Amino acid sequence: MKLHQWLFIITVFALPFTSQGQTDLSKETLTQIGFHFSNPKKSKFNIKFELYNNLIVIPIKINNSDTLNFILDSGVGYTLVTDPVLKLLPGSLPLRSVKVTGAAGEEDLDATIVQVNSIRLGPIASNKQSLVILDKEADYLSQYAGIKIHGLIGYDLLNRFPIKINYRAKLLTIYHPKRFKPKNKWERFPITIEQMKPYVQAEAHLDDQKKIPVKLILDTGAGHSLSLERGSHPQIKVPENNIPAQIGMTLNGVLWGQVSRINKFKMGGYEMQRVITNFPDTTAINHLRGLVSRQGNLGCGVLHRFHVILDYPHKRLVLKPNKDYKKPFQFNTSGIHLTLDQQDLSTFKVGMVRTGSPAFLKGIRPGDSILAIDNEVINGKNINSVYHLLNKKAGRKSLLIVSRNDKLYFVTLKLSEPI
Repeated sequence: MKLHQWLFIITVFALPFTSQGQTDLSKETLTQIGFHFSNPKKSKFNIKFELYNNLIVIPIKINNSDTLNFILDSGVGYTLVTDPVLKLLPGSLPLRSVKVTGAAGEEDLDATIVQVNSIRLGPIASNKQSLVILDKEADYLSQYAGIKIHGLIGYDLLNRFPIKINYRAKLLTIYHPKRFKPKNKWERFPITIEQMKPYVQAEAHLDDQKKIPVKLILDTGAGHSLSLERGSHPQIKVPENNIPAQIGMTLNGVLWGQVSRINKFKMGGYEMQRVITNFPDTTAINHLRGLVSRQGNLGCGVLHRFHVILDYPHKRLVLKPNKDYKKPFQFNTSGIHLTLDQQDLSTFKVGMVRTGSPAFLKGIRPGDSILAIDNEVINGKNINSVYHLLNKKAGRKSLLIVSRNDKLYFVTLKLSEPI
């Protein structure tokens, strides 16, 4: 959500496009196994999604399984399954082992390429699809999102269709690519697809004078608003008013950096002021950038202010502002970053406390359980609504009931804006 930062970064080495030992497939075969409308006469369909910590979670079925929760993440290339139990689904065929890596200095994660008979999202399907399934569950995803997460899906789906994201209505509209035409009032931006990720051009103004052209990943799997990478442009420097923070996560580690505000962010005719911006650690980002030259990524903190159409088939991003467009960018005013109990995904725990924040000064520490906010029990709530209760405007108060070592504490936080 807009109060949090998140980053999914996945690199798969030696990952084939094919299965059963093949190394090449004709375009005809790729069309057959890729996502397609089950009814070719249908021009579009709608599907509801849920937002968990600013992440778009959609219902997927694999080999006629029960409904699985997948994050729609345009920053991901190959479809990644984070729950290894799904390797055991009837109709799944393990093919080969691969390594998945995150930020610099972390150990690679073991994974298996598995061919499945089918993946379904409503009336669209893909047959004989190859997935990357982790050998050990990345359970922190579920703790972060506040719901059981089974995987991430990006390019494999987005490359096939124009997809409209209505954040306010929590609705995806998936269009047949040959029958889609956006309305004239929506502004169009060209995108490039590089290493299976979409890139767009924009402008960042770190102060009143400097206009910096930036190339950004469009990342629906990043909960932050904007991330700029030091060293990617001579004028990109961390503003003096900043705070050190945990600004994201890879598959197996924490991404650190500074958080600040920039004066202005522009895309075409759209302009946003005082945008909260991450400045990641340079070493980790240099490792993760790979072969693509870029200046950062654009996350859901900006995207959710628009009706968004990601149109890979026509290489464009189409935007129309929604009612959130003019809202100010709000930071985490309590200093608490929530997670969920590993054994009980309905109980909220404190995952991290920002040093010097209202929560830190009141003695709240990682591992504490938060039971209620402003006399409202939060057990089992959507994590978005919990953050909404917790992080009000600066100057207001939040009353917390906190559990530690089987003792209850009543804590009043006077919320403040750190940047």
